[in-house]
Amino acid sequence: MKLAVREALKGSGNVSPNPLVGAVVVKNGNIIGKGYHKIYGGPHAEINALDNCTESPAGADLYVNLEPCAHHGKTSPCTQRIIAERISNVYIGSPDPSDHCCGKGVRELRDAKIQVHNDILRSECDMVNAVFFHCLKNKTPYVVLKAAVSLDGYMATVKNDSKWISCEKSRKEAHRLRSIYDSVLVGKNTVLNDDPELTVRFVKGKNPVRIATDETLSLDGHHRIFNRLAPTVIITGKNVPHDKETFLKGKGIKIINADIHNGLLDLKTALKELYREGIMSVMVEGGGQIHSYMLKNRMAQRMALFLSPILIGGGIKLFDGKTDLIKESIRLETVSKRNFDEDIFLDLIVRYSS
Repeated sequence: MKLAVREALKGSGNVSPNPLVGAVVVKNGNIIGKGYHKIYGGPHAEINALDNCTESPAGADLYVNLEPCAHHGKTSPCTQRIIAERISNVYIGSPDPSDHCCGKGVRELRDAKIQVHNDILRSECDMVNAVFFHCLKNKTPYVVLKAAVSLDGYMATVKNDSKWISCEKSRKEAHRLRSIYDSVLVGKNTVLNDDPELTVRFVKGKNPVRIATDETLSLDGHHRIFNRLAPTVIITGKNVPHDKETFLKGKGIKIINADIHNGLLDLKTALKELYREGIMSVMVEGGGQIHSYMLKNRMAQRMALFLSPILIGGGIKLFDGKTDLIKESIRLETVSKRNFDEDIFLDLIVRYSS
């Protein structure tokens, strides 16, 4: 099952809105086939694993991190192929809670006299598809807060200089993260100060949808996020200049109009609109005000934190100080920790109190 999980992760960034799935076929104690869901609309992991078998899979065991599908979608049901190949045992990590599945895959396999074993490495398999499960339950994108910070908690100096807090290896990992999430989001000030392109450059992978918040629609359309390398979305207020909105739409920019409360855009409603547009995940790259907004409104599910061994002593904090994290009972649970030269990368789950 650990190998099936590793296979599943190979599809990161290429299968959304589908889940990440890997499969391994074992016969007489030997792995005879493995595969993963490579691209949205393409063959599922079970089919690829069975196609890759070096000998007949009849009587073999199949390990898959998610319950096999039993419905006709862009591909035929995986259960039919598993049954046709006369697999003896199917070991499943996570159940599929989708309306079209929800136990149907297990039932079909058992009706065909195949032994089904559930919840194998369940927590690890659930984590692989955290985005998929969150979206099914909440009908809103999965939100990841990404930041590079100094040891004293600053994202930039008093002059807004943030190049570079993190090392080159950390920046490469940040681009890998961009490639696996559907979109990246920044505030207007980040666009004005850094003029980021928000594309994937240091690793192979697809460019995410670029999202910027701009309450008054003041960005002039000449910044790098408006180039044609990737789609761009602007979240703005409802009473913005009509001619400016028409101009940006003419450049292919999608506009989402949201209410403004106390000078801040209603991002919760805007995210639901993004979900309706097919965006399953959003990585927030700044700035501190948006990070705090997301946490205070319980909108963030994860953090990707690059901690660099430097002291800045003042400037823009990771959080703007308006959110009392202790009072709000927000806790961060470490999923993994890695070193990139002297930087420490923390993959964190955000836990909110009930």
